[in-house]
Amino acid sequence: MRKRRSSCLMITGISAFLAFDIGMSGIAGAQEQRPDNEGADTRPKIVWAVDAITPGFIKVEGRVNGYGAQMLDWFIARMPGHDHLIEILPRRSAFDAMRMATETGETGETVCIPGLLRSPERERDFAMSRTVAPLLPLSVVVSRSARSSFRPYMAGDGTIDLEALLGDTSRYTALAKSRSYGPQIDSILARAINAPNVLRTDNQSSFLSMLEMGRIDWMLAYPVEIEFRRRATNSIPDIVSLPISGMPELLDIGIACSRSQNGMVAVEKFDTILAAHPDMPWLEYYVEYLAPQDRDRFREALEHFKKSQMLPVGQ
Repeated sequence: MRKRRSSCLMITGISAFLAFDIGMSGIAGAQEQRPDNEGADTRPKIVWAVDAITPGFIKVEGRVNGYGAQMLDWFIARMPGHDHLIEILPRRSAFDAMRMATETGETGETVCIPGLLRSPERERDFAMSRTVAPLLPLSVVVSRSARSSFRPYMAGDGTIDLEALLGDTSRYTALAKSRSYGPQIDSILARAINAPNVLRTDNQSSFLSMLEMGRIDWMLAYPVEIEFRRRATNSIPDIVSLPISGMPELLDIGIACSRSQNGMVAVEKFDTILAAHPDMPWLEYYVEYLAPQDRDRFREALEHFKKSQMLPVGQ
């Protein structure tokens, strides 16, 4: 069964993108269902704490869509023995809810985040599934016509040396004041945050247009989000995403749950589903949100990932 409840806690700065939809109905289109012979008191409940960050989860007038919503829909459909409640919560509030569920030791309910980057600290605090979404990491986004001029900052494998790029004060970029790009990237940015070539803004909704107008020379973005913005604004910029040196080919994203008995059981269920579907067919939803050149890079990296994990390589 699936119920939905929206929290008043909402992420700011995404209203410009909420109108975009590629036509997938996702979580918002499903109907509440319960087998007649099963009661609510006997069925374990999973509260899914969803952070409305586009394009993984797009919230429009109470509906949740996006590639993350589609992947979550896929897993929920294969867990009919649980009740499922979708809760819109910022990530920090979700962490608090997960820890509270662990501390209270509830056996009938657990809190899970449907996509969380793996780290030693998170694996210590939460129960985490195997990799459910190996996604393309943060990239340096530049105009395609200017790509050759970025070769001085490229390593032999074609990746960008971010520190060297930041060190060239003739190359301008912009950063969102409140955004974290992850510990590895944030530590590099911290050393150049006050450089004259680094502009600071309240959000990055205008970065793509700034790049088109030549106000900045490059920007940081995940390939999936830059393509989402391009479609949302009906823009056709000639851009390319360049991988960053030192970053993995793919991010290791898992499902995290409260470290409680019910949370551990839920994670075992997720891993069982993964074992039965090693080709990860839900990733096709993610691929639809990528630009053509990034789709090729993703599929090649995914093949490497599956071979390294000794998993079947899908078509």
